[in-house]
Amino acid sequence: MQVKIKSGEEVPILPEKLTLSKNYPNPFNPTTNISFALPNDEHVKLEVYNIKGQKVKILVNENLKAGEHNVVWNGKNTNNRKVASGVYFYRLTTSKKHLTHKMIMMK
Repeated sequence: MQVKIKSGEEVPILPEKLTLSKNYPNPFNPTTNISFALPNDEHVKLEVYNIKGQKVKILVNENLKAGEHNVVWNGKNTNNRKVASGVYFYRLTTSKKHLTHKMIMMK
């Protein structure tokens, strides 16, 4: 997180808008990083779906502080089983917006 100095005190620079970055690495095996930025404190849900639109895993479902966040997905589903190779989507949901990106699991 970037900071600016204001009267001798470090003040965090918060993101101006909600952003969802591309995961890395992509393609991945067995883990990938998903980063996002929140301009305000709010409830966030980050979910992974398969190509059929079926929910595979909920990675985040909680109130988070404004700022930058990173989540690691280990390539496992809700039952802690490794997912198959293929295309998956990760969706970030807040009270005001939904953002989705595609990722590829390769074994």
